[in-house]
Amino acid sequence: MKEHTNRKLNKELKIGLFLISLFVIWAIAWTVYSNFIAGSISSPYLPIATISNELLSPSSLFPLGTDIYGRSLLEVISEGLIYSLTLAIIVSFIAAAIGIIIGYITAEGRGFLKYFCDLSTNLIFIFPSILIAIMVMSVVGQSMSGLIVTMIFTGWPSYAKVARGEAQRVLSLSYVESARAVGVSETRLFLKTVLPSILPVLIVNFVLGISGVIVSEATLGFLGLGGSEYSWGNLLSMGKTVLLEAPYIVVFLSVILGTLIIGLNLLGDGLRDFIDPRKSS
Repeated sequence: MKEHTNRKLNKELKIGLFLISLFVIWAIAWTVYSNFIAGSISSPYLPIATISNELLSPSSLFPLGTDIYGRSLLEVISEGLIYSLTLAIIVSFIAAAIGIIIGYITAEGRGFLKYFCDLSTNLIFIFPSILIAIMVMSVVGQSMSGLIVTMIFTGWPSYAKVARGEAQRVLSLSYVESARAVGVSETRLFLKTVLPSILPVLIVNFVLGISGVIVSEATLGFLGLGGSEYSWGNLLSMGKTVLLEAPYIVVFLSVILGTLIIGLNLLGDGLRDFIDPRKSS
């Protein structure tokens, strides 16, 4: 039974890596085409609107058809892929960094700072992130920078929760207490002992966090609060208005978005079983 489980988990990791590799290759190919073939680094190529090509069905010229502005849907989705991945990686990285620091403070800190960090984490964590995001976006305005700030604000508490729990586990180990007894500083203890120990779990959460950011951004884009006209959520909202005339827009976008999310989740689940130190041997 154990061997069967291991084979299944190994398969999840392979499938996840395969799917994500396809999207990475797609993103690299579009970046090269946009910045070095059809355009330049200072003036990258962007999908061109041609009204005469409005809502054309998939063909040899337009493999995925065109949107309501006559732009190639393949090019629009490609630009949206770059936007989604860039935003998700930036948000997840910064949110993870903030979450690690605040999580460690809530695990090891003392006094008002510990109480404040713990209270802030819980307050943001218990409210639906999409509602907070809508509120923040309404205040800071509709832009990519505003969206990044919003997603970081709603994303770091989940990393802080994980970091706090893992830090408490590591700090309770006997060798950590011995290190303190011989005078190892808290900073060195964090960098050399705690951080390497909690990093595997945080890597898994980072991968899954990228998936969450992409879904949240698409949701905000669908509600008209996205940071780019190429947001997949914005494109889905556009496709909804012409669903009967051009159902392929929603179909292609849904399949591509779903495949990316499934790939990230499979990758995260597979990584958990390989690098999570709590995994039973």
